Amino acid sequence: MKKLFCLSFLLILAIFWASCAMAADPYDLKVKTLYSAPDENTSVIYNIPIEVRLLDVSNDANWHKVRIAYRLGPLCYTYEGWVKIPVGELVAARTDKVAKNPAADPAE
Repeated sequence: MKKLFCLSFLLILAIFWASCAMAADPYDLKVKTLYSAPDENTSVIYNIPIEVRLLDVSNDANWHKVRIAYRLGPLCYTYEGWVKIPVGELVAARTDKVAKNPAADPAE
């Protein structure tokens, strides 16, 4: 009877864990490797030894919620907060530049 109860409990726990994992936030992205160019086939510059995750993006795409975590021996430090990376402003400026001068290279 105890074995049946334990197996049932573990099965319910596994189903709950799987359903939580499937409902993960789509912005929950890991950042672990820096590349020399915007392509995964280029050379790796640095493997980041800490966990950096993008958790959320603001409506104007200028603020990004991140989690930074690292371990020092048995201690684990985790920080969550918002960082300003003006992606929205840069994309808007690039779009305006291309709209004003269609012959201009958008990658400049």
